[in-house]
Amino acid sequence: MLMYGWMKFVEVAPGRYDWAVKLMTAGRLDQIKDEIAAAVRKEDNILDIGCGTGTLAIRCLQKGAASVTGLDASEQMLEQARKHAEAAGLSDRLILVRDSVTQLRKRFAEGTFDVITSTMALGEFPRDYLEFILRDCRAVLKPGGRLIVADEVWPEKFIARFFYRIGLTLMWIPQFLILRRAFFPIQNLRGVIEASGFTVVRSRSWFASSFQLFYGEPATAGTGGHAMTAGTVVVGGQNA
Repeated sequence: MLMYGWMKFVEVAPGRYDWAVKLMTAGRLDQIKDEIAAAVRKEDNILDIGCGTGTLAIRCLQKGAASVTGLDASEQMLEQARKHAEAAGLSDRLILVRDSVTQLRKRFAEGTFDVITSTMALGEFPRDYLEFILRDCRAVLKPGGRLIVADEVWPEKFIARFFYRIGLTLMWIPQFLILRRAFFPIQNLRGVIEASGFTVVRSRSWFASSFQLFYGEPATAGTGGHAMTAGTVVVGGQNA
């Protein structure tokens, strides 16, 4: 089942958002956020684009991040993130910004952040917008900075893609009736990341899941942004 339609539906009630997403992903998204937070280094300054209710931001702060700037277009989601941070005693290190992810370079100076994270925030955009957004991510990262992105993607294997397409077709009509728009998984997210000036140094995927997780670094001269395949992780028999 596509997650974007469900996420947009429950965004109107942020207090129910977290448990609704947990239910629809069978806890997978929480596991992904735990893994991302585990990769945070002490004193990292992090930008979380599409931060939602702040669950990833709070995990990163609990792991020792110096600060997290949460960017989201929804005031309701940011208010929920604010409440979560206050409850966790971390509001002094969480900066919340209401704006579109397409405005990164207008909001932030070049070389501001050590890490940029994103979970389930990019699937609304077509490829050219995604490359624009990720190029801006590269610009606002410090030298040696890191990009960590998890999203819903088209399966790469033929059989998985075949059954996923069937599910997508079945969900299209109710999704459109509820939301008046359709959402689609990202095609070749790895390729989009690489085309935007990053090298994918590690990736993960999960069996019977449309989620993929990518760790990227700004490409250096000679790499051309191509993936370092030795860093690919296979989970449950599916190659990222």
